[in-house]
Amino acid sequence: MTDTAKTWTHGSERYRYATLDDLGSFATMLADPEVGRWLWFTPIDAEGVAQFFTPFLAAQQGQIAEGITPQTAVFTVEDSGGGYLGLGAVVEVDGSPGGFELGFQLSRAAWGRGVGTRLSRFLAAYALTLCDAFRLEASCLEGNTASRRLLENLGLELEGRRPGFRLKQGERHTELLYGAEVSRLDRERLEATARDVGLI
Repeated sequence: MTDTAKTWTHGSERYRYATLDDLGSFATMLADPEVGRWLWFTPIDAEGVAQFFTPFLAAQQGQIAEGITPQTAVFTVEDSGGGYLGLGAVVEVDGSPGGFELGFQLSRAAWGRGVGTRLSRFLAAYALTLCDAFRLEASCLEGNTASRRLLENLGLELEGRRPGFRLKQGERHTELLYGAEVSRLDRERLEATARDVGLI
């Protein structure tokens, strides 16, 4: 049975299923211009954050209450003292059985500390071990070099470019599409991560 209070620890961070109570922290983080610099959907106000995340969080909470492991899952990332560091998500891809999209946004307090590396591995391990993922994918704006490094270090490959696809504050940005079948990733490392954090 899925535990609503379940937490997983990786390095100095802990992850838990996000709840509606986390919306304020999400909104505060996404209101930071530096955090939102390479996020195509920012700027976004607290109402917009709530409108976007509430359906996901409500569905997730309902699944957890029924003892179902969410296949689309949103996580809150905290430090060992409970301080907010960011969020991550594993999202089922419509029309692609076994396909999952990874996403993450981190507060400035998390930058340069390996938080993103550990989070991306946790998300991939969750998709692999609890969702039986066949394929992982993610996207980011071309200028987001930090996210590009994380995705490449995870083993995802650049599969496509969409020039000018995203319009952000009047400026066109190219979106990069990353992905890979799980068989092409370092499965041993992901399974080791899953064991280390207690996913399996």
